[in-house]
Formats: sequence, C-alpha cells, structure tokens
Amino acid sequence: MKKTKKRELYSFDIEIEEEVEKDVVRNVEQKDEKTGETKTIKETVKQTVTEKVPVKVFLKKPTRTQVDDGDMFYSIWLNKFIKMGLLTRAMLAKKQVDVGGTLNENDKVNFAKLYLQLFEKQQNVIRYSAKDRDKMSNDEEERLERAVSELAVIRKQLSDFEAAQASIFDHTADVKARNKTITWFLLHLAFAVKGDGDDAEDYPLFPGTDFDEKYNSYQEADEEQEPVFVKCIDRLSTIATIWYMSGIQEQDEFEAVLEQMNKENSVDAESVADKIITETAQEKEEQPKQEAKEQPKQEAKEQPKQEAKQ
Repeated sequence: MKKTKKRELYSFDIEIEEEVEKDVVRNVEQKDEKTGETKTIKETVKQTVTEKVPVKVFLKKPTRTQVDDGDMFYSIWLNKFIKMGLLTRAMLAKKQVDVGGTLNENDKVNFAKLYLQLFEKQQNVIRYSAKDRDKMSNDEEERLERAVSELAVIRKQLSDFEAAQASIFDHTADVKARNKTITWFLLHLAFAVKGDGDDAEDYPLFPGTDFDEKYNSYQEADEEQEPVFVKCIDRLSTIATIWYMSGIQEQDEFEAVLEQMNKENSVDAESVADKIITETAQEKEEQPKQEAKEQPKQEAKEQPKQEAKQ
C-alpha cells in the first residue's frame, strides 16, 4: 500500500469491497456465414465486478489553529454546561466537603491543584503536537517528553482519587466538555486514502466546514453504514481519546497502550466510540429545546446515558 508522508498521529490499513466496472476480454465463438466454419474471436466488454480495495485511515496531527479552536470549543461548552447547572469536578469536590462528604479540606485543595495541573499539562502537550517531531529542537523534545510523563503521573493520581469517590465525578461540566472536545478533534482530524495508486489522494472522513456539518456527515455515515466508517470508527475514537487524555504522539506508543487495554479488558474500542459520540448526539437534540425554554435547572437533569471514562 502506498505510504504517504503526512502529519500523522496514528494510521492503520483496512480493506473494503467495492463494485467497479472493468474492461473484460472474453473468447466468443462466431460462425462464418460463407464458409460455415466456427472461429474464436476476442471481445472486450464492460463488466461489473466486486474487488477488495485497500484504504489507509489516519488521524492527522492538529495544526496550531486547530489546537486553538479546540481550546475555544472546550471553554465554550464548559461555560454552557455550568450555566445549565452542572458542577465542575473542583466545585463538586468542594460541595462534598461542605455537606460533610468523604473529602476533607486537604483533599479538596489537592484535588483542585491536580486538576488545574492536568488541564495545563494537557494543553501544553497538545500544543507541542502541532509541530513535527523532526522539526523540534532538543529543548522542545525534552519539554514534550517531560510534559507527557508529568501528565501521566497527574492522571494516575486523579484516577486513584476519583475511584475512591465512586461515580460522583462522572456527570460534571468539565467531563462533558472534555468528551465533546474529543469528538471535535475526531471529526476534524480523521482522514483516509483509498487505493494505492500514485494518484490516490487523502480525503476527510467527515466533510464539512464546521463542527455541525462534520457531525451531520458522521450521522449520515452511521445511518448508511458506510463501509470505511463501519470498519474504522471504533479504533479512531479510541485513538482520539487516548491522544487527548494522555498526550502520547507516536504510533508505537499508541500500539502499546492498545495492547495493554486489550490485556486488561478495561476499555474496548466500541464503548469509547459510543460514549464520546452518543453524548454529542443527545446534547445536539436537546440544546434547541433547552435554549427556547431557558430553564437551565431543568436542562441539567437531562443526563446522557453514556460518559467517556476518566
């Protein structure tokens, strides 16, 4: 398969079956009217055949503009969810203290600090990814590796903390804004190359000029069960989530994480895809009604069925 040089985070190959029209040469027996003899001649005809077509699917590395747009998208939706009445994780942690929950004052302060550090490190790693690895200076590479390592440590500390608090942090404003942002990046960074000829060009899996148009493209591909979509969406969703949550940048690092996930059976690709996309679908359907009624407290009760795991 043709290897294209792209700003890729992760790529993989699939095969789909397509009906194509080809020129087929066949032998036809023809009788000579004068001599009465039968002779065989070659005849070229058009025939529809089913062929396996190779497709390379990949997530592009975001540009700096896309990173900034993704940051803005997150901020906008975080603010919307807060206005709807949802708490942030830091606010929920404080509330647990105020109502005599399991968190003490030190827990609350430490959690708030960890979450602030998580957001800062996450944004740093995403910004570093906007630059090709081979164009980075030694100092930039060291800062990227350090940020990724620190991000992993912070995420582990937060995971341990939140696991001890059961599921009280599952439905918070920042978790929902994060999941929508993962969907935003997935829709903007997913591309494919069909065929392996020299003229094969990459194309966006979800055409459109903005989030709404791209999400409509996603829904159409899902409803029509478009072959490329069906074979790649689960894996793409998982990779987009891993990238956004952990900040890793290299193909072999993604493969290592996927292998570990399969061994532990902690998260499967289908559940990740369902969780980050289903929430977006439900929120898009509910938003016009919510804005028309202007009842944020009632809207906050409308909880999506699925959430992306921390």
